[in-house]
Amino acid sequence: MENRKRLMAKIHIAKGQLKMDDDVYRSFLMNVVNKDSCSAMTSVELIKVLKAFEEKGFMPVATKFKKQKRPTPAEHKAIYFKKITALLAEQQKPQSYADGIAKRSFGVDFVHWLDVWQLKKVIQMLAVFDKRKKRQKIVSE
Repeated sequence: MENRKRLMAKIHIAKGQLKMDDDVYRSFLMNVVNKDSCSAMTSVELIKVLKAFEEKGFMPVATKFKKQKRPTPAEHKAIYFKKITALLAEQQKPQSYADGIAKRSFGVDFVHWLDVWQLKKVIQMLAVFDKRKKRQKIVSE
């Protein structure tokens, strides 16, 4: 069971996310648990309020930013994605780094949506970045 402070913090985050002013918030609490302050509630009541906020559309941060599963690439693009993934792993960069390159260079949100010629360019960009980092490392030693 979550502690009271965390529950109260989530409730206040929900209040902000749903853009409730103080009067609406207090009347919402009165309707749900017949109390107008979180500090007067028990843990069970806090959980009940949090569930009511979720029914109203509140999405806790943990579920809001859940890692998305990537689609399996087309067969003719698979070798390029393997190379991009290997370069990212070698450079200790997340997959979102390649998405950023795709967005900045081609105006496409995800690297998986790129054409083959664009994937080759992303590989070149990652390879050049890798060479520069290795060269800097040698010079600094």
